[in-house]
Amino acid sequence: AVRRESRDPVSEIRAKTPAIPSGCQWGIFLRNHDELTLEMVTDEERDYMYAEYAKDPRMRANIGIRRRLAPLLDNDRNQIELFTALLLSLPGSPILYYGDEIGMGDNIWLGDRDAVRTPMQWTPDRNAGFSTCDPGRLNLPTIMDPVHGYQVTNVEASMSSPSSLLH
Repeated sequence: AVRRESRDPVSEIRAKTPAIPSGCQWGIFLRNHDELTLEMVTDEERDYMYAEYAKDPRMRANIGIRRRLAPLLDNDRNQIELFTALLLSLPGSPILYYGDEIGMGDNIWLGDRDAVRTPMQWTPDRNAGFSTCDPGRLNLPTIMDPVHGYQVTNVEASMSSPSSLLH
């Protein structure tokens, strides 16, 4: 919807969404846990999504896209804020995937969906403040790139910056 600059896909889905029982609500998310699943779309729609959001095959997993929100949206602050505002304003319970609140990146060099299962980046300290163990003992490595690496993108830095996504 955003890349096509059309509200129609969102409006159509909302119109097709079945009613739920009283006292219940939908869980609202931008992608399903660690994958933007594309199982329920047409081949044409899937090809479009791959071309727009996952040009590199390493960005894909199963029948979906394995990217965190910030890199998925090319780190476009306005789009990240728009998506977050949409998530928080639709009726239901919003579900944020850990790291999205600070613009955390991913590691497409890791297999399967591990690209988006890296340790939460709490601080610029060893292991991103996630653990004090030897880095080799972590289940997955921390993100080390210059844009999304834990030394730059972390909760501590976000808390101290009034203009951060977290604020």
